[in-house]
Amino acid sequence: MNTFKRYEKKYILTIEQKEALEERIKDHMELDSFCKKNKHYLIRNIYYDTENNDLIHMSVNKPPFKEKLRVRKYGTYGDGRDEYFLEIKRKSEKIVYKRRVTLTKSELDAFLLEGIVPSREKFLDIQVNKELQYLLKTYILKPAVFITYVRIAYFDKDDSSFRLTFDDQIYARRHDLDFDIKECDEMILPEGYYLMEVKSSQNYPLWFARALSDLKIYPTSFSKYGREYKILKLEENS
Repeated sequence: MNTFKRYEKKYILTIEQKEALEERIKDHMELDSFCKKNKHYLIRNIYYDTENNDLIHMSVNKPPFKEKLRVRKYGTYGDGRDEYFLEIKRKSEKIVYKRRVTLTKSELDAFLLEGIVPSREKFLDIQVNKELQYLLKTYILKPAVFITYVRIAYFDKDDSSFRLTFDDQIYARRHDLDFDIKECDEMILPEGYYLMEVKSSQNYPLWFARALSDLKIYPTSFSKYGREYKILKLEENS
C-alpha cells in the first residue's frame, strides 16, 4: 500500500516550451526509472463513477473537497503484466491525497465485483479498506471511462519529492472498458501540446520558478477525466 500527500499544479505547454524547459531542468533533475532509454512510458486508467457521472460532475464544479476512484496499469499492451493499481485520489484545500494498493486481475475483479477483500498482508490496512468499501457502496460505482496517455517523468536530484511529468497522446473512450483494447475515439489534448504536472511537498525551487517565469509557463485548471466529461456534455447538448 502506498500513500501520497502533496501539492499538484498543472500546466499546458507547447512542444517548444516543453523542450526549452527540459533544457533548463537537465542540471537539476533526472529521468524517472520508468523512462528506460530516455523514452516515455504508457499509462492506462479506468475511472469509476455512478450511472449519472456524479463524482466527475461534482469535481468539475470545483468543490473544496473532491475524490476519484480509478484502476491504473503501467506497461505496454500485451506485455503480460498482472499488476493493477487501485487508487483513491482526493483533493482538499489544494492538497492531493492518494492511496493505492497493488492487485492482480483476479483479486481486482473479486474485490470490485464481489466485495471480496484480498487476503494478502499488504492489503490489510484497515483504513484504506474502509475508504474503498465506502466509495463503492455509497456511490454504487461502475467502470465509466478509459483514459490512456504516454508520460515522461523527472525527479529532483536533491529532493525526490519534487517531481514533474509531461503527458501527451491523451485519449479516452466510454465503450469497451478493457485495458487490452487500444483503439480510442476521443483526443483529450490536441497534438503538439503537453500536460505538465508538478508535484511537490513544499515550495518550488527558485531555479524552477525562474524557468517557468522566463518561459511564460502559467498554471491552469486541467483534469483528464474532467476534460473528457466536458467534451461528453458538449456533444450531448449539441
